Amino acid sequence: MSGSSETTESAILKVRGLRKTYGGVVAIKNIDFELRAGEIHGLCGENGAGKSTLVKVLGGLVSPTEGDIEVAGILLRPGRRTDPRLISIVHQELSIIPDLSVLNNVLIGDPMSGEFLRRGRHAKAIRRQLDEIGLAHVDLNEPARKLSLAEQQLVEITRGVVRGAKILVLDEPTATLSDSEIRRVFQAVRWLKEQGSTIVFISHRLPEVFELTDRITVFRNGERVTTRPTADFTTEQLVQAMIGREVGSRHALMEDVSVNKGQTRVRLREFAVPGRFQSLSMEVAAGEVVAIVGQLGSGADAVVEAIAGLRPGYAGNIELDGKIVAVRSVPDAMSSSIAYVSEDRAGKGIFLDAPIETNIYSSILDRVTRFGFVRRSQARTRAKELAAQFQIDARRLPHDVSTLSGGNQQKVSLAKAVALKPRVLILNEPTRGVDIGARTEIYKQLRELARKGMSLIFFTTDIEEVHELADRVITIFRGAVVSDRPTADASMDDVLRDILHGPQSNQEEVAA
Repeated sequence: MSGSSETTESAILKVRGLRKTYGGVVAIKNIDFELRAGEIHGLCGENGAGKSTLVKVLGGLVSPTEGDIEVAGILLRPGRRTDPRLISIVHQELSIIPDLSVLNNVLIGDPMSGEFLRRGRHAKAIRRQLDEIGLAHVDLNEPARKLSLAEQQLVEITRGVVRGAKILVLDEPTATLSDSEIRRVFQAVRWLKEQGSTIVFISHRLPEVFELTDRITVFRNGERVTTRPTADFTTEQLVQAMIGREVGSRHALMEDVSVNKGQTRVRLREFAVPGRFQSLSMEVAAGEVVAIVGQLGSGADAVVEAIAGLRPGYAGNIELDGKIVAVRSVPDAMSSSIAYVSEDRAGKGIFLDAPIETNIYSSILDRVTRFGFVRRSQARTRAKELAAQFQIDARRLPHDVSTLSGGNQQKVSLAKAVALKPRVLILNEPTRGVDIGARTEIYKQLRELARKGMSLIFFTTDIEEVHELADRVITIFRGAVVSDRPTADASMDDVLRDILHGPQSNQEEVAA
């Protein structure tokens, strides 16, 4: 299963016979892997395929059970943190310290910074790199907590770059970024390649992998399946290599789950959040799936948050099945039969250190308690039903959510929301950080909910997700609606043009 691995004189990283076990569980086995100097190398595979374990071993965060790692001719010593000047890793989960300045966040952990005593000497280089990566507007002395999530991610990437690492590992670097910010990151990565840096790029967004990388390595079930030039893969071949089987297309999925839209379920009238998005009116039918799309900061995400009760200062009206409802808080939304799934599942969606079954029924405690005590039998029965619906292994229900992969954690978050039996389900980045196999399963279940009459409204920065899931797409630019049309009538180029340039580009095309 490990595939061939050619040895090249230009290999800057050589991994031989790598194996890592946790007790009786084999995380990765017999891994032979190489990186060529100056390439952008994509790592692909489902959650749990072995990518994260490999990255942890490369960073010295865990010791391999067997095998050797050599970087630029230096043999790494097991059990010791890897010198960030050899390998610098930008993890998906941010390690920004909110109350430190941007400058000190970049310098933290840098063996050359002298614990900030010589930070002035490094400031010019850091300023220059921040400018390159698209943060020219950010003050070096500004506390990191004032930055958006996307800006914090770019600071993380800058931290790895300024250390002059021979290898920069980017683990899902674009998961929280808008399309324009992704373009800036891509420009920075390509510039780094031109300077001779070697980049490992890990992403579940396959179009990004195809656009950016030179070669791709696929992992499955803890083994390296294949390494080939990116140009030698088609999307279908890459997906099949990742999951070991073919995945049906969106069209097949949509045909399997016929959608019968009902009466208007949600009606927004002169709906606005001052400072975030302008007044808009829209309708969503029962059984309809609507995507609201825009760059981060456009206000598109604030629309779904306001419907879910997270923006109490909204103006205008929300009507649900013809009745005006006041949604000034999350409890208001829940009592109005509106459920919400956060984009930050670890921080806001689930309790990582609580059992899976407890997470699932935590949203309906009032329905499974009596005299202040949880009726365990009733609660567990409901948890098992929802676990089966979202293909969560019932045998794992007593285990903590932290033991699950990202895709299965998202399924728990969804099951928790669906436990409320809502009429409207609001989702913020519904498959952020979820692998292709789990993503397909989630789409199937969401389409099934729509088929049964539930209305779904979601925000996403993943344009491909719009075409995979939505019946209709509403695009927003600088707080204003640009277009509202069936997804079948909106190409990816149409959606990107709307959210990057707004209505002006459309007017120019008409004039032309």
